[in-house]
Amino acid sequence: MSKRPPLDLLALTTEQAVPMSEAIQRVSHTASPIRAAVGESENREALAFKVSPAFRKRFKQRAVFADLKLNELLIEALDAWEEKQGLKE
Repeated sequence: MSKRPPLDLLALTTEQAVPMSEAIQRVSHTASPIRAAVGESENREALAFKVSPAFRKRFKQRAVFADLKLNELLIEALDAWEEKQGLKE
């Protein structure tokens, strides 16, 4: 049994690394108002609740279609609900 060759750690440094194309696309869309409302440096707390598998799949599909993170879609949904209920100022 032979040993694996050592990892080339130099290839993992920032001088050598290149962002993945998906990451570049994601960064280029950060100008939307909801992303500004969520904020990258905002303190966040976990929110956990159970939903049906069908709802989970539908929610994730809608987020992907709208190019939103899951928490961004949740914030937009709450904002829309508040507006519909007349609770939004």
